[in-house]
Amino acid sequence: MIKRVLIVSLVVFIIALFIFWLITGGWTAAARTARSLSNPLELIFGTSTSGSFIKLPWQPGELTRGPDIGDYADEADARNMASGDSDQYSDTPPAPTQYAGNSSPHAGKVFISENAATENAASREFIQLTASENNTAPIIVTNWALQSAVSGTRAIIPPAAPLFVLGAINSVQPIYLEPGASAFVTTAASPVGASFRENICSGYLNELQTFIPELSTECPAPPETLPMNADNLRIYGSSCFDYLNALPQCHAPASLPAELSSACRSYISNTTSYNGCTNTYRSRVPFALPSFRVYLTLRTELWANSHDVIHLLDEQGRIVDTLRY
Repeated sequence: MIKRVLIVSLVVFIIALFIFWLITGGWTAAARTARSLSNPLELIFGTSTSGSFIKLPWQPGELTRGPDIGDYADEADARNMASGDSDQYSDTPPAPTQYAGNSSPHAGKVFISENAATENAASREFIQLTASENNTAPIIVTNWALQSAVSGTRAIIPPAAPLFVLGAINSVQPIYLEPGASAFVTTAASPVGASFRENICSGYLNELQTFIPELSTECPAPPETLPMNADNLRIYGSSCFDYLNALPQCHAPASLPAELSSACRSYISNTTSYNGCTNTYRSRVPFALPSFRVYLTLRTELWANSHDVIHLLDEQGRIVDTLRY
C-alpha cells in the first residue's frame, strides 16, 4: 500500500513539473538560459571576460602596480613622525614628482658638497648638503627634495630634533642651514630613531650605534666642570681627579674602580654619558654644532652605484644644485 502511494506521488510530481515547464516557456526558455551561462572552465580559472570568477586557494589575488620610491619615502617619513624621526611629517607637503627644470633662487647658496651615493647599502649611502659661507641668512631645507634625473627616484628632506634626547620621543623642527652649516642626508633609518642636530656631546652616541660618517669625538673633557681645588678634593677624593684626567673624551665607562668615592661615582654617572653631557653643557655657548644628521628611513638604496645625476630641488621643484658622477 505504501509503495503504491509513493509511486502515485512521484507520477503526480513529474506531471506537475512538466506542466510548470510548459508554462514558463519550455525549450525556448531552456535554450536562452543555456546561452547566458559562462564556460565553467572560465569560471574556475579566471579567464572569463565577464569580470567575475571563482578563485581557487592557490591562485593569487589581483596584481597591482606598487607606488614609486617617492611614495615610499612619503609613507616612511609619515610613519616616523610618530616615533620621533621623520617623525615629523604630518605637515609635510608631497615632494614634486618632477623638477621644473628652472634654477632656484637658492642656487649657489646650498651645494651637494660630498657624497657616498655609490655605496651599496642604504645605511652607508649619504649625500652632504652645505650652505655657502657667503649666505647672509639661514636657509630652510626641510621639504626640499633629492631626485635622480636618471631613474626619477626622489626623497623629501625631513625635519630634525634641534636637541636630541636619548631614550625619549623627540620633537622636531624644520632644518635651517646657517652659513657654512651642513647636513648629512642618509638613505636608511636613524641609528637612534631620529634625525637630529649635532652638538658637543654627540660623540657619546658613537659608543651606542654606528654612524656613517662617524660623529665628532670632540666632547667636553670629563673634569671640565669639576675644578680641582681644596673643597672638591675633600668631597670627591684625589683618585677621582686621576681617573677623570685619564678618561677619554666621549667615553661613558661601563664600570668604575672600587676605590672611587660615592660622590665621584655620582659625578661620573651624571656627566660622562650622552644625556648627562647634554644636561651639563646645554647652556654652554657654543653647544649646538653647525651640522645635522638627516635620515630618509628607507631600506633600499636610492642612487645608482655606478653613474647618476642627482638634483637638489627646492619646495617648488626648482634646481638648487646638481651632483653628477
